[in-house]
Amino acid sequence: MTEDSGRLELDTGQSYLAEATSDEGLVNCVFSSTSMIKVGTGTTTRSHRTKLYWYVEEIEDKLFAVRQINTNSVPSGDEKIISLDELMAEYSPEVEYFEDQTLPAMQNLDDHLDLGESLREEERFYSAEHCFTNALGIDEKNVRALFNLGLIYLESHNIERARDMMQEILKIKAAFKGKNHHLFNEFGIALRKSGLYDESVEYYAKAVEFAPEDENLFYNLSRANYERGNWEECVSALSQSRLLNPGLGAAKSLAKLIVEMHDKPLLCEKQGKPPVPANIIEALGGDVLGKDRAVSYSPGQAESVDRARGKATKSSEEKQFTEKEQSSEQKGPSDSVKIEFDI
Repeated sequence: MTEDSGRLELDTGQSYLAEATSDEGLVNCVFSSTSMIKVGTGTTTRSHRTKLYWYVEEIEDKLFAVRQINTNSVPSGDEKIISLDELMAEYSPEVEYFEDQTLPAMQNLDDHLDLGESLREEERFYSAEHCFTNALGIDEKNVRALFNLGLIYLESHNIERARDMMQEILKIKAAFKGKNHHLFNEFGIALRKSGLYDESVEYYAKAVEFAPEDENLFYNLSRANYERGNWEECVSALSQSRLLNPGLGAAKSLAKLIVEMHDKPLLCEKQGKPPVPANIIEALGGDVLGKDRAVSYSPGQAESVDRARGKATKSSEEKQFTEKEQSSEQKGPSDSVKIEFDI
């Protein structure tokens, strides 16, 4: 095998890969692998060779994403990443199967999903649900179908079914990848706005396990904990978001709001939140408090610092926080970030 300007040229003995290569010069096809499994026990044990089909996509030079083909001939479930050497040694291209079985099945699946999304946008929820249910009949782990069904159930106030969809989504790592970021964020916002704060926390807590370097996910986790009035977990996630990206404006606005809610306890009462302890303010750091107030609290101090300043009017920080949230919901999905943050 030779390499020319980063592109692979196949030797004669490896030319079978060329059949599995798209017009763009990238491998995109169904491959098969075989393995031996043992059936029976004792003297009745026999070995049986089984053949599995896989959908293989070249994602970068010499790296390939592999997903198993299900009984309906479509790729399903989470992917695994393999090297070129592994692909060459363990897999064989199945071009005829790809063209005759998988491509038509994938197109049929996409048709159900596209129609379902169009119907959901028109608020024809019953018909949309039927489309997404059909899609799950083809691929029971289809992320688009699960997200859209979850949104339909939230919009129609079918909370139990929405919870069921969320639990299914949490099982699939692919749900948290950039390809689905707009649906991911829409569903997370919908959970919170439906008052499902515990579910929203669980949702984003799982997301940060899969994407621990995403400051927007940590912000969303802190936002969900803010709604629960869980200050310790809120500030923990908020601090991690700000550590990953000190310039994230939404995180700084939330931090300033928490400080103001500490200074003005009546604001906490108005928002239905418990008092903000002094040690929580210290955990936020001096850059939020401002130079004149940096490290002005210690864990042992009373939580009633400056209570006399409390007012039952909307503070400037609260107003700014609310206005930012409203404006963000008017924006469409952005490809500039993995997950469009919810503010």
